[in-house]
Amino acid sequence: MTTHDAGSVGRPIGTMSVASGLAALIEGHITRRASGRIRDLHVVCSDDRIILTGRSRTYHAKQLAQEAALDFAEGHPTLANQIVVC
Repeated sequence: MTTHDAGSVGRPIGTMSVASGLAALIEGHITRRASGRIRDLHVVCSDDRIILTGRSRTYHAKQLAQEAALDFAEGHPTLANQIVVC
């Protein structure tokens, strides 16, 4: 018998909490490293990818966010930086 999270059908609780915990760590690291220059920052982690979303005023801040996420990207072959510069 596998225990499941009420909000996710077919996904074990351990998998959800590890992914969401990693996403929270990455978000905090990006916020510190980019000095809060990424607005509406959201990080999604899965077994094979990390996705960054949010908004920035400069490409430099977007790059800082990407570099901060790469600090945690070991074992994730894909990092998608979808932060919009506007």
